[in-house]
Amino acid sequence: MTIHVTTSGRPLAARVRCFRSPGGIEAWLLEDHTLPILSMQFGFRGGPTLDPTDRSGTARMLTGLLTEGAGSMDGGAFRQVLGDRAIQLSFSVWSDSLRGELKTLARETEAAFELIGLALCDPCLAADDIVRVRNALEADVRASLSRPDQVVNQTFAAHGFAGHPYGRPSSGNLDSLRRIERADLVALQARMVTRTNLGVAVVGAIGPEDLGLALDGAFGQLPAGVPVQTAATAIQGLGERIVKRLALPQSTIRFGRPGIPRADADFAAATVVNHALGGDMSSRLFREVRKKRGLCYAVGTALQVVDGAATLVGRTATGNDRVEEALGVIEDELRHLARDGLDAQEMERGKGYLIGSSKLRLDSSSAIAALLLGLQLDGRGLDWPDTHNSRIAAVTAEDARRAAARLIGDARMLVAIAGDPTEP
Repeated sequence: MTIHVTTSGRPLAARVRCFRSPGGIEAWLLEDHTLPILSMQFGFRGGPTLDPTDRSGTARMLTGLLTEGAGSMDGGAFRQVLGDRAIQLSFSVWSDSLRGELKTLARETEAAFELIGLALCDPCLAADDIVRVRNALEADVRASLSRPDQVVNQTFAAHGFAGHPYGRPSSGNLDSLRRIERADLVALQARMVTRTNLGVAVVGAIGPEDLGLALDGAFGQLPAGVPVQTAATAIQGLGERIVKRLALPQSTIRFGRPGIPRADADFAAATVVNHALGGDMSSRLFREVRKKRGLCYAVGTALQVVDGAATLVGRTATGNDRVEEALGVIEDELRHLARDGLDAQEMERGKGYLIGSSKLRLDSSSAIAALLLGLQLDGRGLDWPDTHNSRIAAVTAEDARRAAARLIGDARMLVAIAGDPTEP
């Protein structure tokens, strides 16, 4: 169910209404009656960062159980009501949050929001459902052990963020999943699923008065709770190389070093620098690693910003006998960029792409609601998308040179490899 929203030249902040329901639930609403449909994204701060240290996967398991029965309905009955009313309701975990997504016909709003309230306040968490969801997660973990992308991601996180929740797999491992009991799920729900940690964004055919009543039906019975905040950290192990041996013809590589957070004055410039480094097929790494030398099919970088850390991360894959060459080229390009900054063509191309693509991504109600929820949970204002684009447009060559020097520094990286690379 994809809902397209009428666009206009008005800034996003001018089209969204921030309000409180009669019961005090805060929400952001973009009202649009083009179609009799609405989309809601809601989330709770914390997510897998609140998993007990030896029970990673608890939040992920909880998301799998929230639609497996609630109140007097078992899982079959709950799903039957969703299906009969064409209501789509799902839950997922993000780095620092547990999120829910609702899509429904406007006429089913009251029923849909009541079901959300049941799922959040009175989930069954039945013993047989816990066993079934645990078995499914364990099967996924076993399958991931032979998937190089997942192996390298987990290796990179475990070494780069050792001792921090970001270093643990959000879906758990075989040992941690077996330790999770119903009491752990109940405790996590009580700590995280609260009004204080809640963010709500709604896009579609509903006005503030009707939405206020619906919000109280969904979230009004949640406890107030206490704020959740992820502890600040930074990637560790710069200069180290970790290899997980897999009997495969090529090696999958992930590399990274500290990034620049959103609140930093150089964040917009760092975004432009990252795009030039590895943002698309016109980037330096794509040109040098793939086009000129044929070392890989794809290579790219991203600024990964979560509540507790900002990281410049990159990834590629190459033949086992060419890992050293590929990493050498990547390191050389990092040093060149830190020393020389960007040329005029890279600056203009990057700024144009970043500004244009930010608007193209908002092509449906789900995409807009997801953006609005992310702004809330991150503590950013409604004007952030528009002001960020203005800051991107204003980046100068000197700004980019300064940001590149900060972002890349001495070019030392943590490198994780999944495969069987030839020894240097």
